[in-house]
Amino acid sequence: MGSRGAFVDVGKGVFDFVQGGQHYMSLGTLSGNPNVKVIIQDSNAVKAPEYSHTAGRIYAVVKNGELKHLAYYDDAHKQAVSIDLAHDHKGVQPHRHVYLSHNKNDPGIPPTAEESALIKKIKKEFHLR
Repeated sequence: MGSRGAFVDVGKGVFDFVQGGQHYMSLGTLSGNPNVKVIIQDSNAVKAPEYSHTAGRIYAVVKNGELKHLAYYDDAHKQAVSIDLAHDHKGVQPHRHVYLSHNKNDPGIPPTAEESALIKKIKKEFHLR
């Protein structure tokens, strides 16, 4: 699959990977929604890719059988919303970030009802915690 934002030049459509980036392996796509791709990261750190080859893609990032992140991408292939399931932010877990803003002063924002339903569906279909 790919690296965490380690493309040569996304703005120019050059999606070749920079050597040494974090890599991911696909587990498959969600039934009924091929735009949702479930991926596993092959390193110790667990982060969603900063960019996607596919505009509007949703990645569900898994580590050790547990869903860690849900990441939504915009039309420019950039991560637009990240939902962190592995830890809390200001007492909110899971919580969402917009455009990679992880400022400690940002409020803890819970996922929307639609996002929560998607999380539940992914966990059920792929047998994740």
